[in-house]
Amino acid sequence: MSDDGTTTCPKDAGGLTGDASPVSSLLPAFGFTASLMDTNANVAAWREAVATLFDVDELAVGEPGPFRADISSYSMGPVLIGLSRASGQRFRRTAETIARSGVDHVILQLYVAGGFDGVAGTRPVRVRAGDICLFDLAQTLETRATAFENVTLVVPRPMFGAHLLRVDDLHGLVLPGSGVIARLLAGHLSALFQFAPRMTLDECQSVVEGTVSLLAACLRNELERVETEADQPATAGPSLMHIRRHIEASLGSDSLSASSVAAHFGLSRASLYRLFAPVGGIADYIRSRRLHRAFFDLAHSDARSLRISEVAWRWQLGTDAHFTRSFKAAYGITPRAAREAALLGAQRGNDEANSATISRWMREIAPPRLV
Repeated sequence: MSDDGTTTCPKDAGGLTGDASPVSSLLPAFGFTASLMDTNANVAAWREAVATLFDVDELAVGEPGPFRADISSYSMGPVLIGLSRASGQRFRRTAETIARSGVDHVILQLYVAGGFDGVAGTRPVRVRAGDICLFDLAQTLETRATAFENVTLVVPRPMFGAHLLRVDDLHGLVLPGSGVIARLLAGHLSALFQFAPRMTLDECQSVVEGTVSLLAACLRNELERVETEADQPATAGPSLMHIRRHIEASLGSDSLSASSVAAHFGLSRASLYRLFAPVGGIADYIRSRRLHRAFFDLAHSDARSLRISEVAWRWQLGTDAHFTRSFKAAYGITPRAAREAALLGAQRGNDEANSATISRWMREIAPPRLV
């Protein structure tokens, strides 16, 4: 325990007993406790700890006491797990936050107490105690939470990408606490956090692999159920999932269009348009997916060498001027601003004095950047 109330060493938060493993082989731990800090220090520690994930404000607004927050977290090799308790607040993840953070992860949260209401991208989200929610950190978010306690698991996107076709669809997904799947996963996440203080680095790999496989299997079933319900009545034609898979694989091709997709699947243009009507039509869908890929390119910390025109050409997004207009309409910032925010975030991340432990962990588990 340091003088400022934070801890950065293995600890037994689960209260387990038994033979202890050598301290050097246990998982790296980080945390702080409100009762050991004054309010200003507690607020500063909280803001720093969550900065890579969210911008926060309206701390403890309308609550009788001052803001309080506790964190206990562990670096489990390729993933992070932590327990947080905090007063109510607003969480935001804007396009600038995404670019500045320089990380590409999915987070899964089990709400043990409290909850929130908000919007994930354009998807309304409501979470209460017992529910499990998921967020794609490459997409925008705004929520207002009451005082809460939650268990958070941070997973690099490629670990889910090996199991799920569209990781993006996880953004704003809520598994109701009344369901069997949520209860099963809640038990697993709680046990994972409980045993983390006693787990060795050698034990981590198999535990993490098993956890991600379990999560992916449960989430894949939920995504398929949601998509089936949203699909048109079953026909002999291709499913929306197969069409989206084809589009995703062809985003860089200049021949991708509504006509080419219709021809590839033997559909009439009218049938194809009906399938994509809920997301604004197939042309808008293709453009949004291409803009999403472009944002990823520009938000990478090594994007300094990328020209705006190169990104526009790579994803078939027209001239620089047209790309800039479309990008700003979608994300609220220009392509150049997104790249500058990413570079600023990378610079701050390399400065140990400004790099919080959790932020540093997330950058360390981030996948290699590709340009």
